[in-house]
Amino acid sequence: MTAKPKIIWAPQASQTPGKLSPQEILIHCPYPLIGFGGARGGGKTDGVLGKFGIKQQQYGKHFNGIFFRREMPGADDLIDRARDLYEPMGASYNKVERQFIFRAGGRLRFRPLLDESDAAKLQGQSITDAAVEEAGNYPDPSPIWKLFGVLRSAHGVPTQLIVTFNPGGSGHFWLRELFVKKAPLGMRTLYKVLPTGKQIPYIYIPSRVRDNPILLQSDPDYIDRLHMVGSPELVRAWLDGDFEIHEGSFFPEFGSRHIIEPFDITKFTHCHKICGFDWGHRAPFCAVWFMIMSGKDDDGKEVPFPKGSVVVYREYTGKGIQNVEIAHTIAKLSKGEDCRMVADGQINNENGNVSIAQEFNNVFAEYPNQQVWGFADKNKLMGWSQLRRRLGKPGSQPLIYFFTTCRYLLDTIPAAGIDLKNPERIDPMSNDHGIDALTYGLMEAQLDSVYVPPKKPSVQKGIVRIADYIAEHRRMQNQSTI
Repeated sequence: MTAKPKIIWAPQASQTPGKLSPQEILIHCPYPLIGFGGARGGGKTDGVLGKFGIKQQQYGKHFNGIFFRREMPGADDLIDRARDLYEPMGASYNKVERQFIFRAGGRLRFRPLLDESDAAKLQGQSITDAAVEEAGNYPDPSPIWKLFGVLRSAHGVPTQLIVTFNPGGSGHFWLRELFVKKAPLGMRTLYKVLPTGKQIPYIYIPSRVRDNPILLQSDPDYIDRLHMVGSPELVRAWLDGDFEIHEGSFFPEFGSRHIIEPFDITKFTHCHKICGFDWGHRAPFCAVWFMIMSGKDDDGKEVPFPKGSVVVYREYTGKGIQNVEIAHTIAKLSKGEDCRMVADGQINNENGNVSIAQEFNNVFAEYPNQQVWGFADKNKLMGWSQLRRRLGKPGSQPLIYFFTTCRYLLDTIPAAGIDLKNPERIDPMSNDHGIDALTYGLMEAQLDSVYVPPKKPSVQKGIVRIADYIAEHRRMQNQSTI
């Protein structure tokens, strides 16, 4: 009789029915670069070790992998876990060489990668697989990218580089720029364009502690201990794997729960729409469009955004562009949406010439049913308060959402710092143009108020009172005529 094989390791099942888990996606992903990031305790290291164990079974002696850490003392637990997985499979471990030799002849080494000099030591080697753990510890990713120079196989093994990371650390911003900024929710094919014109696919796979039920079952107090590590922002970053959170941010409430994939806004024609605009020429200008949700679409179907919440669906920003060109672009983008337009009152300043507002309205007159600009309430403290209230407390239902395509806002809202001289205000060195445009609009749809769309301007020639007209007509009929 054939003995039933013993399963040493398997990727954890998804906690969402009908979807693959992060570890399952990692196992099947063929891309040459994988960013496996997210929360502490998300099962990232175990996933990489499992993938390497499966891959060496597929390619036998032609598998040649290296697992890197910035410093080797940090690899002790990693190696212990690798021994738990690989030795029952018949692999032998050499402590001096820090190397596993698998039964089929493949090998996996553990090496330091402190800087580019460590990467240079690998020149002339042929590595099929590399993993860099805790990539957030690298302020400069150059040593990591040098590994692509030794990733090659003469036997058809698909080469891969996997980097694991959490929010925070000196590498937070380059990791966010490469992986998270381009796909905040992950699970989407990204491309790096080479000077040759070729596009190399890569992916960001987010993994959170809730994707690791084995850990939570064996250590149910793990999440509670995460709450003791420091500031609320750091706790959220480590617990949720949220790269939009920064300690010292003026809007620490902002995070990935506010970011949504775009949907068809033409199914929400009944929703009132507002466009806020902050003018600039040398400094960036920004226009922000959002709609006030009714809780349903045009067909009456319920949507996951509560009544009164706003969905920011478009932005337009730049600098050094002529006012007329800006106006044409905003008018074209707003075509058919019947947006209420509000802007900083400075666009009404004439300074001896035609005002910016007049330039805009002249352009808008060329577009049917385009509304003229109104002037925003510039009470910044109130505007910031409206944004903060809509962002909501952690764990609460947000009352504001942003399409992933609104990159300027997604960058500048979490990056806005606190003014150390006046903690109630945004740091004046922060890029707040998008925030200003957004809050100008939010002041037109304040919480605790009911938004009433303005009536279209009309010209009244006079008022005719029907009762008086009839009485006068009857009196005239009874008069004698000559």
